[in-house]
Amino acid sequence: MSTLIDTLQNNHSDMYNRATTNVELRSIEHVSDDLFKLNKPTYAVLDMDNNRAIHLHGSNYQLVPYTRILNGLSESLDEYGITLDNTSIQFDVHPDLNYLRLRILFDDGSKFSPHAMTTNANDKLKFGIEVVSSYDASIVYQIRAMFLRLMCQNGMKSFESIGETVKKHTTHFDVNDSFLKLQHLGTTFEKMQDKFEVYNSLLLSSGEVDSIFKKFSNGSDNKYNLLKNVLETDINKSTLYDVYNALTNYSSHNKRAIRIGKKGSEDYRIDNSTMDAVKSNEARDSEIERYVSSDHFIFFYHKALSNLGRNVSWHSIMV
Repeated sequence: MSTLIDTLQNNHSDMYNRATTNVELRSIEHVSDDLFKLNKPTYAVLDMDNNRAIHLHGSNYQLVPYTRILNGLSESLDEYGITLDNTSIQFDVHPDLNYLRLRILFDDGSKFSPHAMTTNANDKLKFGIEVVSSYDASIVYQIRAMFLRLMCQNGMKSFESIGETVKKHTTHFDVNDSFLKLQHLGTTFEKMQDKFEVYNSLLLSSGEVDSIFKKFSNGSDNKYNLLKNVLETDINKSTLYDVYNALTNYSSHNKRAIRIGKKGSEDYRIDNSTMDAVKSNEARDSEIERYVSSDHFIFFYHKALSNLGRNVSWHSIMV
């Protein structure tokens, strides 16, 4: 049975070699008086293989090499019997080592086969695990369970943190602690699919859809018009699941809505964003996480639960 490390070495060698670059954290002690002066202790993450600095940090920063994350994840998957049979892997490491993103997606015939929505057997959600981290502080370390929607054009994705796994690289951070909740991964996936079934049970009015888009956009006409453009269903026949899918389309695809004509025009075109795709995805995912945890979105979730005759609090389905 191949381990995660074996799979990365054999099938993603370029990214794996990049991830295993030798890095060190060193104090910057010498500064030219003629140029500038550091007022507090400063440390540099150094790429020792290529003799260059990656990023500067304060004294509380703890370097967590990508190799430690990958090795720990590989060992934990083996320990909890999570095999890589019938899985697909997406692995990205920035050329300058700024960030790492690894996704393990469970295909048909794997330990966690895709979930078919009850209202449409062709609408399948693929389970997965995602790990992200960075050396330049652009992305906070996270390990999280995820869904990827296979049916729709945009490939809706959704995440749930696996336990307390959103961590800054500070001196008290222990990456191995973040892998402990993997032993309950199946339960996490069950709760996620139940949440989407609840979303899908609530038909929204056009006014409610508009209310969600406006609240999420927070005054941004460009964002609001982008959401209206990516909604795949009739606004008068959309469920909370459809609207959530539009939100995740916004995060999954590095797109932006650009106004055509003068200020006040309601005509927009959709274009590619100039932001780094991975960093853009992470920033937008955080936006969605904040919104779906807000009272505004929770109101609709509770409305769906009430319609189903269920009395389950929002926090009881969060992992």
